[in-house]
Amino acid sequence: MKIIVFSTHLSCIPVLDYLGAQDLLKAVVSTDKLKDHHLGVEYYCNNNDISFFKVNRQDLLITIKKLFVEIQPDVVLMFGFSYRIPANLYEFPPLGFFNVHFSMLPAYRGADPLFWQMKNGETSGGVSIHKVDAGFDTGAVVMQQPVPFIPGETWGIADGRHGAVALNLIAQLMEKLKSGEEITALPVNQSLASYYPRAAAADVAIDWDVQTAAQVEAQVNASNPGAGGAVTTFKQQLVRVLEVSPVEATGEAAFDAGTIVHADASGIYVQCADRKILRINIIKLNEGFVTGAKLAAMGVQRGEKFENNMFEYHEIYN
Repeated sequence: MKIIVFSTHLSCIPVLDYLGAQDLLKAVVSTDKLKDHHLGVEYYCNNNDISFFKVNRQDLLITIKKLFVEIQPDVVLMFGFSYRIPANLYEFPPLGFFNVHFSMLPAYRGADPLFWQMKNGETSGGVSIHKVDAGFDTGAVVMQQPVPFIPGETWGIADGRHGAVALNLIAQLMEKLKSGEEITALPVNQSLASYYPRAAAADVAIDWDVQTAAQVEAQVNASNPGAGGAVTTFKQQLVRVLEVSPVEATGEAAFDAGTIVHADASGIYVQCADRKILRINIIKLNEGFVTGAKLAAMGVQRGEKFENNMFEYHEIYN
């Protein structure tokens, strides 16, 4: 059995390792958008003599058609691929064209389901493997497993744990395909269907005026590391909050949301819209990453305030 994997996602590496060890992996296709820590996909392939192809949107159809004709894959597997594959290629692999998605489909279709599930305060996510069709994550689901979120975990931690579950499901799917077992669709509840677009800059900006402590914490965790942290403003400077902790304390009616109510060697403590308190553990300033305790040592004081983002949203990702 010959398999081609389409991925721009670092979490695919354990899957590549597994398929390579089984002598199933014949090529990995990525895109010209591969960047940051996801470059590890390319490094892994180069270091392990795996055929690796980078494609751009303009040449996507021609390049993939040529690759399919040369390799004649039995199975194609997508794992976080950033371009839409042309529909006339879905039926090329005789054993199936499948996609790995980090949600319990049909809920949370779209480009970054982990971000939205965590931002929305869901207590459980999941991994689905579905057949690829012309829609966005709408094909028949053939493998699925829920993955509870761990309180306080970041997007990066959740991504790694979902990746481990995905590897196990893919291994099960490969065994079924090798044995000739029929791959049937699982029943899913279509009333739970939802779609979320790729997160925009405004989606990672903290709104102190309305967000509760739980919502701010969820947004911070969902934004680490992919968005570089949740965005706010402090002393006319755009800053990113990467880690917070809830505190069993109640704020003061005289203080606005976003106000620092306490600062000492243990850190800085900020009041949220519901008057609950968060300790700021890690924050990124222009000067670098610092702890809340270091901010207090640098002179940040009670009564100073984090503001809603005062900059144009397009600056957030710069």
